[in-house]
Amino acid sequence: MRATRYATTRQKACYECSAAKAKCDRKPRGCTRCLELFSPINVSDISNRWLNSFVDAPGQKIKEYPATITAFVYRILKSYASVAVRGRGVPPFIHSSQISGSYIRSPLSTCLSLVRVCENSLPGSEDAVARVLQSEMGSIYEQHRVYDEMTLLAAFQAYLIYSMVLFFRLGQVSSSFLRQAMTSLQDLACSSSRQGVMCTAERVNARPRWEAWIVAESKRRSLYIMYLFDSALSAQDGLPTFLGTELQGLPTSSNKSLWKAETRHEWETAYNIHLADWAEGGLRIDELWPIPEDLDEQGIFKRRNRVDRWLENVDEFGTMLYAITSSKPTMTPEEPYSVFDKRQKALIILIVSTAATFSGFASNIYFPALPTIARDLNVSVELVNLTVTSYLIFQGLAPSLWGPVSDVKGRRVAYCCTFLVFLGACVGLAETRNYATLIVLRCLQSTGSASTIAIGSGVIGDITTRAERGGFMGIFQAGLLVPVAVGPVIGGALAGSLGWRAIFTFLAIYSGAFLLLLILLLPETLRSIVANGGLKPSNLLQSYPLCIYQKTTKVEWNREAAALQPGARKRIDVTGPFRILVSKHAAPIISFLAIYYAVWQMSITAMSTLFEDGYGLSETQIGLTFIANGVGSMIGTLITGKILDQDYRRIKAKYEASLARPDMEPGDDSGLARSATNNEDSFPLEKARLRLVPVFSLIQCLSILLFGWTIQYPARVHIAVPIVSTFITGWTAVSTQSVVMTYLVDVFSDRSAGASASLNLARCLFAAGGTSFVMPLVNAIGVGLAFTICAVVQVAAMLLVAVQWKFAGAWRREAERKTKLQKAAEEEGNGAAQ
Repeated sequence: MRATRYATTRQKACYECSAAKAKCDRKPRGCTRCLELFSPINVSDISNRWLNSFVDAPGQKIKEYPATITAFVYRILKSYASVAVRGRGVPPFIHSSQISGSYIRSPLSTCLSLVRVCENSLPGSEDAVARVLQSEMGSIYEQHRVYDEMTLLAAFQAYLIYSMVLFFRLGQVSSSFLRQAMTSLQDLACSSSRQGVMCTAERVNARPRWEAWIVAESKRRSLYIMYLFDSALSAQDGLPTFLGTELQGLPTSSNKSLWKAETRHEWETAYNIHLADWAEGGLRIDELWPIPEDLDEQGIFKRRNRVDRWLENVDEFGTMLYAITSSKPTMTPEEPYSVFDKRQKALIILIVSTAATFSGFASNIYFPALPTIARDLNVSVELVNLTVTSYLIFQGLAPSLWGPVSDVKGRRVAYCCTFLVFLGACVGLAETRNYATLIVLRCLQSTGSASTIAIGSGVIGDITTRAERGGFMGIFQAGLLVPVAVGPVIGGALAGSLGWRAIFTFLAIYSGAFLLLLILLLPETLRSIVANGGLKPSNLLQSYPLCIYQKTTKVEWNREAAALQPGARKRIDVTGPFRILVSKHAAPIISFLAIYYAVWQMSITAMSTLFEDGYGLSETQIGLTFIANGVGSMIGTLITGKILDQDYRRIKAKYEASLARPDMEPGDDSGLARSATNNEDSFPLEKARLRLVPVFSLIQCLSILLFGWTIQYPARVHIAVPIVSTFITGWTAVSTQSVVMTYLVDVFSDRSAGASASLNLARCLFAAGGTSFVMPLVNAIGVGLAFTICAVVQVAAMLLVAVQWKFAGAWRREAERKTKLQKAAEEEGNGAAQ
């Protein structure tokens, strides 16, 4: 045993060459045919690692480093690139013997010479230098399949150094070449690892040959650095990074006595001591990872002792590896933003989305019956269209009352009040016999139904974080748009078979039944009353059914936590939505959406008359033409919600990566601390939320033009063409609305219902004006020209988006600072008074 472990081998050939009866040269650097290495891992997983961010694979574990660790990784890797560029040594994954005498290989020697040109490069020459390095990288990759063992390792290390220099020294942060280079780098790592990453002697805990150990240790260190560099790039791109589980079982980095040994005798002596200290086997890389939850106390104690023993003699590379791999995402558990689990959130979203349908049903179910109502009440179609205008006016004004009420008194209280008003108005409308009663009760009906959208937006703001809010807002918007698709169909069927008054009888029954379900199933969510849902109010209306949700939730939460303290109670501020409407960091985007919403409503309002006059459709057939608009609306908002969440996560990850890699002088960490402290305030919210608005806007303009000019010539254009255009209009209009609504809820998270009310006020007032003159405009100049004017106005309104994108971030932060100073002054005044 001792002879096997400690004596210098005297055999004439390596094991593999002896078994193959092949000639073995036994050069001082080792056999050029075989270094007695093997791979205990599936090396193919290394070359496929770039797929992990795009394809879910079994066993994937996302790495969630704290911001300080991410910054640490960035700075360490940057220092390795700088060491190579300045020529003051080599990075710690290259052994000193690899750059001395006859042992050096061409790819590595060329690399260490070539990167020196980056040290004093002239300003503006970075791209030219980058092209030179990229050309050399391409040459390495093309030839790597013919390299021998040592040259392939040198090629892998050289390619890794080139990649880090491009990223850290030449500013190729967003280069597409660098992303492609990472796949090539992982392929090189795979090819090199396939020839072995451990010595065969290490498998039996014996001493290997020095030459073989140098190759194996250098490969492992290079692999670990490549994985850290991959994490830095993924963070920069906003992609998730995954734990390198494919490396599980590999040894950790060696101690400094072994790595820094300059002679064979010195290394063999150090390795003999290492074997004596680690008779049970050396430390593995996975033993540095966070301790598994299923490990018992004895196992934890044993692992900690082994790690402590390893730390006693590691070099700087090992210390860095330990600091990174053993870090945890958070030091202390945080209370959840909301105690409602996914199932409960889904039920709440379903309830508030259904509630929001009443505003759309009351509006859209009415459209197919407009000509019938005009004939029954002996008034003109233009006068009946004014009931649509008055409905839209009160639809804009009512949330300005109910929104602030729900932000102070609670969501359930506001819902109950609005549905009682709506129910009473529907009962009255079912018995209407004259035009005056119709217009008054339609205003009252709008007062009751319109606020369900604003209150629902407030509920979503209560229970969701920014990262998931886009998807939930998409579902919410899709729910409230169901009436756009089916409302006119139901209205046309009811009016055609039972008369137009049956429409309001149906709405009365529907609202009464839903009010009972809402009282039974919807919990109070207002954060100033129930915090994150963990508090139980004393008021019976607010405590039920919240208490049931608290008992059945699967989310872990602490009833005594400070996060459960409710926010400061506010007074009802009816003017709040109006102040949001005129605030400079919200007015541009609200005005923009109001214009686009008005044009959309103008096209919907004109559809009934235009399809009846142009194509001679009946009421039921007219109702069917609205399906395309509604389906487009629902599909658009569902897809847009998912895209919003993905965009937000991607841009947030890029932003956090930029905080983690500040351009600072060594030793100056103050900038990082300030960035970490203010990261939420300086987050580019406009970029994260409003990126898609110009795309949707341009498509909507084209669809409006298509609708106007095709429906003007019904004899020459098939009816399917304008119907398809309404599908596109509904899809783009609601997608834009979903984006802007989510953005406003993010900006005014403490007044989410008020923010929704301000948006609703602007869009409904604009729509009221538009629908009042759309038919006179069409009659005066023609359908095509009328909607061309609308499209031109929409294009001009895109300037407001540009203003929001460029200036709103600074305006928003300025307003937040003023608000904080005002609150601080009020608290100071209250303290002095006490």
